Amino acid sequence: MLERIPLWLLASSFLLVVLAKLFLGENARIAASKSGIELDFGVAARLYNLSQLGKYLPGSIWQYIGRAAAYRSRGATYAQIRDSLMTESLWVIVGAMATGFVLCGPAIVAIVRRSLSPMLQLWLIAGTALAVVGFFVLMLWKREELFRYLRSAVPTPRALLVQVFVWMLLGLSFWVLLRACGMAAGPLFSIGLFAAAYAVGFMVPFAPAGLGIRDGILTLGLLPYASAGQALAVTVIARLIYLLVELMLVAVQEAWGALPGKDGGKPA
Repeated sequence: MLERIPLWLLASSFLLVVLAKLFLGENARIAASKSGIELDFGVAARLYNLSQLGKYLPGSIWQYIGRAAAYRSRGATYAQIRDSLMTESLWVIVGAMATGFVLCGPAIVAIVRRSLSPMLQLWLIAGTALAVVGFFVLMLWKREELFRYLRSAVPTPRALLVQVFVWMLLGLSFWVLLRACGMAAGPLFSIGLFAAAYAVGFMVPFAPAGLGIRDGILTLGLLPYASAGQALAVTVIARLIYLLVELMLVAVQEAWGALPGKDGGKPA
């Protein structure tokens, strides 16, 4: 399949992910600023991209531990660090879920019903119901604190615009690969499917970087357009491109930051 994809389309998909990662860095900067941690874009993007490599360790908590240590070394309080990371994550997960639901919610439900066995569907419904019940229990137990935090985490107009660009760019990167492989999925469906898969993978703590979860949902979502083998292959290619972008960004920014007089030369 890699041999079938023209190099310029692979490069286009790669570049779209690079741009999306830069917007995710800006999302981290806005969330930090809203919580009282002032960083310029270069520093915020560097810390975001560097800490993201920690998500490939089991548990997915290491990315936050790394960034918390970096923010702390820059004088942020523990309360500011907590609010910044929670706000940033909330914006990402809500943005992904909203994008997925609006663009292809009914299509994803139909695909799941056709593709999963009744037992797996039952487990999925039970897990969703448990999450909803847990949320309402939290509402009853910590209602005032939760409402206060949710009000403080309301995204700014700039943060909303950043989320639009993040999911548009990531989804279009995935769509470019689909079109290059001859799959007839539309751009809006591709954007929505990628966002929904990202959201679910993000929320599964035992899967490093959503590995397996995100890819499985993407593969299921592509079954109306390709065989299972083809769907899995293009999903793996998308995952490899995403990983290569993360490694490339860290390599470039750390090399740049090591130059004399650059802030990146300071310890992360």
